Amino acid sequence: MTKRALFCILAAMPAMATDFPPPIPDGPVEYSDVNYDAGYGDYDPYAAPSYAPAKVQAPMAAGSSARRGYVNLNAYSSNYQVRGMGVRDAFSKYGYSSLSAAYQLPVRALSAYGLQHRISGEFGVIWDASCLLGDVPTTRLSYGIGKEIFPNLIAEVGYTFRHGGLEGYMARHYDGASSRSTQELYASLTFNDYQKGFFGKLEAGVGFYGLTGLYADFELGYRFTDVMLRGNTGVDMEISVGAAPSVGYWGSDVEGTDACRVKVALLPYSQTGTYGRDAQFYVKPWIQCSWTGSNAAKIDRVTKGAGPIDHFQITLGFDCGLNF
Repeated sequence: MTKRALFCILAAMPAMATDFPPPIPDGPVEYSDVNYDAGYGDYDPYAAPSYAPAKVQAPMAAGSSARRGYVNLNAYSSNYQVRGMGVRDAFSKYGYSSLSAAYQLPVRALSAYGLQHRISGEFGVIWDASCLLGDVPTTRLSYGIGKEIFPNLIAEVGYTFRHGGLEGYMARHYDGASSRSTQELYASLTFNDYQKGFFGKLEAGVGFYGLTGLYADFELGYRFTDVMLRGNTGVDMEISVGAAPSVGYWGSDVEGTDACRVKVALLPYSQTGTYGRDAQFYVKPWIQCSWTGSNAAKIDRVTKGAGPIDHFQITLGFDCGLNF
C-alpha cells in the first residue's frame, strides 16, 4: 500500500511543478519609475481605480477655502463706503462699482507647512468725475500668507497698497502725504462653515505710509438655506453685522468707532448646478444699512469742516462672480 501511494505522488510531480515560483533570472534587476510627488491629500476616493502612477486631485467643495481663487464684479453700489463708513454726495454722488479678484499661488516651497500664498486686488470707479473722490479710481493690491489653523478658520498676515478713495484723499490733503497712496500691514482671521452656515472675519491693520494709525474690522454672520424654493431654483440668505473702529488712522486725534453696519444678501441658486451654491458662477443682490460712530465728527474737525462722512446710509448693491 505504501509503495502504491509513493508511486502516485511521484507521477503527479510534473503537473504540480507549474504552481511553484519561476526561477530568479540572472543579471541586474530593473525597476520601473515611481512618482513620489503625489501625497495623501491628492487621493480621490471617488475616482475609478487606477494603478498608473498618475497624480489626481481631491474634490473641492464649492466656495470653500480649497478653491484657488475668485473674480467678483460689484456691478453697482448706490454709495461708496470704506468698512461701512459712507461718504457724502459731495464726495461720491452717483455710487460706485468695482472689480476684485484673489488667487492662491501654488508655491511648493512652503506648502509642505500648510501655508497659503494669496494675492488679491480691487479696481473701483466712483461714478462722478466732478466729485472730490471721483477724479481718481480706487486701487488696492494685497499679498498675504495664511494657514488653516482649525477647520474652516484661516489666519493670514500680509501687506496692502492702496491708491485713491477716501484713504488716499485723507492721506494727500490732511496727513501730508506726497500722493494719494497708503501702505499697511494687516492680520486677519476668517471663518466660514458652509455646512452649519456661520461665517465671520476679524481684520486688524497698521498704516505706515500715507495714513499712520490702527484700524480694525469685525464681521459676524449666518447663512439661511432655502428661504425660498420653487422648482429647480431656490434662494439662500445671508445676514451679517459688522463694526470698524480705528485709532489715529484718519488723524492724530481720531479714536473711536468709524461705522456699524447690518447687511442682508440673497444668494439664488439652481439645483442643476448652473449658478449659486455648488456652481462656479454666482449672483448676489444685497442691501446694507450703515451708521457712523464717534469718529465722524472727529474726521470733520480734521478736514476743517469739509465733512466727508455721511451719518446714515442705506446702500443697494448687486454682485456677480466666478469661483475657480
